[in-house]
Amino acid sequence: MSLLIKNGTVLTHRGHFNANILLWNGKIAVFTKNEPKADEVIDASGKLVMPGVVDPHVHFRQPGMSSEDWASGSKAALAGGVTTVLDMPNTKPPTTTLSRLEEKKTLISTSTPNGPLVNYGLHFGVTVENLEEVFRAVGWGTPTILAASAKVFMGSSTGDLLVRDLEVIRQVVRGSRLVSVHAEDEEIILMHADKPDHSSRRPKLAAISAIKKLLSVAQQGRVYVLHVTSWDEAELASPFYREATPHHLFLNSSALKEIGNYAKVNPPLREESDRRSLWQALKNNMIEAIGSDHAPHLKEDKAKENAPSGMPGVETSLPLMINASLNGLIGLEKVVELMCYNPSRIFSIKDKGKMELGADADITIVDPNLEKKVTAEELHYKCGWTPYEGVRLRGWPIITIVGGKIAFREGEFFPVRGKEVSYAV
Repeated sequence: MSLLIKNGTVLTHRGHFNANILLWNGKIAVFTKNEPKADEVIDASGKLVMPGVVDPHVHFRQPGMSSEDWASGSKAALAGGVTTVLDMPNTKPPTTTLSRLEEKKTLISTSTPNGPLVNYGLHFGVTVENLEEVFRAVGWGTPTILAASAKVFMGSSTGDLLVRDLEVIRQVVRGSRLVSVHAEDEEIILMHADKPDHSSRRPKLAAISAIKKLLSVAQQGRVYVLHVTSWDEAELASPFYREATPHHLFLNSSALKEIGNYAKVNPPLREESDRRSLWQALKNNMIEAIGSDHAPHLKEDKAKENAPSGMPGVETSLPLMINASLNGLIGLEKVVELMCYNPSRIFSIKDKGKMELGADADITIVDPNLEKKVTAEELHYKCGWTPYEGVRLRGWPIITIVGGKIAFREGEFFPVRGKEVSYAV
C-alpha cells in the first residue's frame, strides 16, 4: 500500500520545506518535487505536514477505571494529531509487575476489534518492594526494554504508588535506563494538609523541595521530571529532562474559581506569574518536552467535594500549541521538537517523531486556517468534558496517518491498527 501526500509544507524540528512525500510499507520512502504514482493521494495544499505527536504522558485509565478506555482515548488521540502515547501505571491494579504489564498489553490489543488505534508504550510503576521487577523491565542489564520508563511518585496522586524513601529512588535512578518522576514532596504536602484549598495544600514549595532532593541523584542516571509548572522548577531541574503540560501553560489558578474541581490537577494550576514564567522557560530551551497528562475523571466524580485530581487533554494539546504558534508565542519547528522529536528521543522510541527517510509513516496533517471552538460535544473523551470549553483555536489536525495508513480524516475514523513501540537499547 502506497500513499502520496502532495503540495504540503513539510514541518520538522529543524525547519520546513515544500515537498511531496511517498509513504510505502509503513515508512517514509521518498521526498520529491515530482508526483510519483501511489495507491492513494492526499492533496495537502495550504496544509502543514508534520510527524505524528508522541504524547509521553497519558492516563487511559485501564484496567480498573471507567473515565477513559483505550477505544475512546485513542480516538481522542488520533483526532488531536497524536499517533503514539505512553500510558502511566497508576491504574487498578497498578502496573508494578511484569505479569501486570503483559496483562495490560493484552487488554490494549483487544481494546477494539482491530486492536489499538494508536501506537503505544507503557510506563512501569515503582514501589519500595518491586525494584527487581523494575530492573527487569527497564534496567540497564535487560536485553529488551519492556517499558518506557520507571515511574516514581514522590507525592501522592491518583492510585497508591507513593515512594518517599530517597534511597529507594536513588537505587531506581542508578539501575534504570530512564526514570519519570512526579516531583512533589509528600512531606511538604502533609505539612499543608489543613490548608483551605487544593492549591495551598500542594504549594509550589512541594515541587521545589522534591526537585532539590532529586539533585542528589543527578549524576547517577537519566531522570525525566514531569509537569514542571514554573521557571523556578525548570531552572532547578536543569540536570534533568523537563516536561510541561498544556494546562500549566494555558491555565492558571483562577480557573479553580471559574470551573471549580474541573480545574483540580496535581500539581495544581499556579498563579498567572508562574504560568508566564513557564512560557519564558520554554522559550529559553529549559523545557524538553510537552506531555498532555491526559487524566480524565467522570463528571459525577468531579462534582464531589473531595474530587479527584486530573483533566483530559490529549485531543487539545496540539491545537493549543499550534494556535499559540500562529499567534507568535512559539515557532512551529519548536512545537515539533517538543511534541514529536524530543519525546521519541528521550524515551528511546525507534523511528517515531521525525520526518526522515526510513522513519515510521506516522504523520499529522494540520490545517492552519481551520478555526473552531472547543466543545466537549465534538471531542471524543469518555468523560464528556474539557477545561477549554468555548475557547477558539486556529490550526487543527484534519488527517492523522498511522503506519502509512489514514486512521482519521475530517471526523471519520478508519480501522487502522497501532502497534507497541520498540525502544533502542
